[in-house]
Amino acid sequence: MRLKFAFLGTWHSHASMHVREAVQRPDEVQLVGMYDSDSEVIAGRKKGWTEYFDEIPVFDSVEAVLESEAEAVIVEGHVYQNLDYAEQALEAGKHVLLEKPAGVNLDQFKRIQKLASDKGLVLNLAYMWRYNPAVHEMIRLAKAGALGQIFAFRGHIPKPKSWHKELYQEFGVYYGGVYFEMAGHLIDMMVAMMGQPTRVHPFLRAHYGKREIVDNAVVVHDFEDGLGTIDMGGMHVGSARRIEVHGTAGAAIHAPIGSKNLSLCFEEAVEGYQADWQDLEREPPDTFPTLLRELQACIRGEKEPDYSQAHDLAVQETLFAGCEVDDGNALQATPPA
Repeated sequence: MRLKFAFLGTWHSHASMHVREAVQRPDEVQLVGMYDSDSEVIAGRKKGWTEYFDEIPVFDSVEAVLESEAEAVIVEGHVYQNLDYAEQALEAGKHVLLEKPAGVNLDQFKRIQKLASDKGLVLNLAYMWRYNPAVHEMIRLAKAGALGQIFAFRGHIPKPKSWHKELYQEFGVYYGGVYFEMAGHLIDMMVAMMGQPTRVHPFLRAHYGKREIVDNAVVVHDFEDGLGTIDMGGMHVGSARRIEVHGTAGAAIHAPIGSKNLSLCFEEAVEGYQADWQDLEREPPDTFPTLLRELQACIRGEKEPDYSQAHDLAVQETLFAGCEVDDGNALQATPPA
């Protein structure tokens, strides 16, 4: 039985990957329509998504989405909008796939997690690289103990200089600036492999352009058995996104992030891998999980979520700590109307 879904908010660029999947797997998922409060965003999506669908129905209100045949809602608005959308959807009995990071208010996120549990609904986070085949294998090996004691995680996830102007238009409303918007991707992986840090040490700086919004950051995370470092800048030339995981029995490197590349080194042969370094390309089978496949399987009761509510909350708390947010509210300015 196909999973029917609709969008509440379509601003975020990641919305397109779900549209592509609806085209690629029409026997598994069906897009029934979309809503965004900004007519310009809707116009842009209608134009940009014509390569996938001749026409996508547009709902004229949140209520119309919630009264539709959609079984699940994908929330892809601005980060400051998304928890409100998710809460409305859960109240209406819809399952939710929530774009990262998990909103701007920690208490509200905890509240909607409880709401989902109380109503028996699925609330998953859309950290898209969870099901990248290289990242998926890296995390599996770490959890299986094949890398030994994980003592170091390093993540680098920059944005290009040409996008820097956007930082002032969008990310300036958040404490942590570009770090708030992007770091969750890497924190999600780090927490999956190392747990929640005991202490977080942020270095947040503004080094380019008007120098008013954080665009350069290094955050160091203390764990009982190691250190995790995440850094990013908003004015890079070229793309050098990478993840390194180092353990006492082996190491794993994924670069660039989002590719199929995975370099592994083991002290001894393990898990079918040889000792020493090997450079691989992880080709996923046709049945490999995706965010939508995971959502559907959880809705159908075929499995428990791969990432628990406790994990998602730990990721959000770690992100807030890295942004020097200590009151649970990541907004530092009033969002545009």
